[in-house]
Amino acid sequence: DGDFSGAKTKMKELETGFADTTTAKRAAKLSRELAVIGVPVPADWTGMVEKWYQGEGDIDLKSGTTLMVFWEVWCPHCKREVPKLMETYSTWKPKGVNVVGFTRISKSATEEQVTGFMKDKKVNYPMAKENGKLATTFGVSGIPAAAIVKDGVVIWRGHPGRLDDDMIGKITGS
Repeated sequence: DGDFSGAKTKMKELETGFADTTTAKRAAKLSRELAVIGVPVPADWTGMVEKWYQGEGDIDLKSGTTLMVFWEVWCPHCKREVPKLMETYSTWKPKGVNVVGFTRISKSATEEQVTGFMKDKKVNYPMAKENGKLATTFGVSGIPAAAIVKDGVVIWRGHPGRLDDDMIGKITGS
């Protein structure tokens, strides 16, 4: 419901009082996601971008609202989210919420595969290659992963499949 402070408190209670339980162990990923909420974007975040495939200059994480998505071309779950993210971008860009995709091009992926995928799917939002430091900063341990940044501070972190228009509106205040 957007009460991230309350969620952090409850997570600490779970980790402290029930650390040896299966539930607490399964909640570790959620705990890492909650840990980055409220964290400022590094001043040098643009130095973590190795290459822009499209939309260079369209993203300013220090002001405005941006949905960041970390993905890889070889990931079937990431590929499933792309059409949804294109709709999200089309819906929310006019309302002041940007979308940007970041890849590290890991495993056996190539830049040609990334650009081919973008062209084939007609990806409409900014896309860049990052050096891994950006993903680490945002607590990404699995993909796809997403974060919403508003005026330079992380306000939401999780799986992009958990986002819908109602949730984006509530989180961003848009």
